[in-house]
Amino acid sequence: MILLVDVGNTRIKWQVRHEEALLACGVESTADFSAQAWPWETWPCTRAVVSSVASATLGQQLQARFAYLGVPCFWLLPPAQGFGIVNAYEPPHTLGPDRFAALVAAQRLGLGHCLVVSVGTALTVDMLTAQGCFLGGAIAPGPVLMRTALAQGTARMAQVPFAQVPFTQVPFALAPQMPVDTDRAVGQGIALALRGVVEGMHERMRDALGGVEGTRPVTLLTGGARAVLRPFLSGEVHEVDDLVLDGLAWIAKEWVC
Repeated sequence: MILLVDVGNTRIKWQVRHEEALLACGVESTADFSAQAWPWETWPCTRAVVSSVASATLGQQLQARFAYLGVPCFWLLPPAQGFGIVNAYEPPHTLGPDRFAALVAAQRLGLGHCLVVSVGTALTVDMLTAQGCFLGGAIAPGPVLMRTALAQGTARMAQVPFAQVPFTQVPFALAPQMPVDTDRAVGQGIALALRGVVEGMHERMRDALGGVEGTRPVTLLTGGARAVLRPFLSGEVHEVDDLVLDGLAWIAKEWVC
């Protein structure tokens, strides 16, 4: 029985798996997470695989807790080559472990050349060839950060009563094509900005593959805020809920304590 943990800037997602079976899963708030409350402890896991981009303090809390429980833990540190991926990042270990795990899962899906697009606190768009070569990627603010920056950086924008529901649940892309209020105008602008990054990376990848017209990579879309972007994407798009955790599961199969 193995524990998989994806520690993000906003959320902590976890799963308990045994062989191919998913036994338990959950989502916690990174900001509210306490060293005293570990929901997966009721499961007798024999090892853990962790991807973390959160603070060093939270990482130390997790590490101490695993040590207390006697659970061997593999902290993912992206290699130059491994788990089916050739990593061109410089230096390789500075690639976010969540991005690397997503690349591992994407490679196993066998979609051919693809862009791995994750929409969360940040937007990441990573180029992956059919052969498992990671060519590089782009990082931009996610939708919540973009809207926060507008509210904080403009005098009148801060006065706008934006929708009282979480931004990630508002399908701004489904608003009328000609928004006539500031809330929808901001949402439309953010969705188009996100789309621009994705389209720009499609062009970069086409150039990297030889510039052949019609060789548009598949878009593999994940992340908790992806609904903002999805209606604006064209071409072949595949959505996956837990791409990072799927990647950690593949990594766990190759990691032996």
